[in-house]
Amino acid sequence: MNPTTTSGNATRVGLYFGSFNPIHLGHLVIANHMLNQAGLDEVWFVVTPSSPHKQSVDMIPEEHRLQMAHLALADHPHLKASNVEFTLPRPNYTADTMAHMREAHPAMEFSIIMGQDNLESFHTWKDHEDLMAAHRLLIYPRLSTGSSEPSGEAAKWLHHPRVEIHEAPVIAISSTYIRDAITSGYDVQFLLPDAVVAYIGNNHFYEEA
Repeated sequence: MNPTTTSGNATRVGLYFGSFNPIHLGHLVIANHMLNQAGLDEVWFVVTPSSPHKQSVDMIPEEHRLQMAHLALADHPHLKASNVEFTLPRPNYTADTMAHMREAHPAMEFSIIMGQDNLESFHTWKDHEDLMAAHRLLIYPRLSTGSSEPSGEAAKWLHHPRVEIHEAPVIAISSTYIRDAITSGYDVQFLLPDAVVAYIGNNHFYEEA
């Protein structure tokens, strides 16, 4: 089920989009940082369904990725999993999802959590200016001030008043690394919540065929 609205003052919710294939501790660290440092009441992990135009042998069905997110967040009352994009028209565009969320939850104030790499290409997103006007963009990690300082469109968005750069601790692991490790038979115990490790093992996900 999707998280539900609450009565009273607007609930400030950060939406963290991703395939979460699988969800790992790096995701949780970023979400918890944004919860604490960006003035949010909740963070919702929006699990993106698989695209019929972008099939991957490593992409397990969205229902299982959603279940892993539920398991990972079970002990964190302010972190929730959402399947909102499962029933929306595809392909899923963030602008369309956010328009749906504003209509479905008018009492909530939504922000978008995303990495610096997405900010670099943000000007190519559908209705990106409308997104910027309606929502804060909470960016991780903090950009350096050396030669890697973005230029052009990325620099314009970097200094936009709706963009916030947060120095979230970024763990140098990825879902790709975890999938490859499982395929190779390595122990991933300390990279994932225990319940997710068990779920992957019980279903034999990512194992070598």
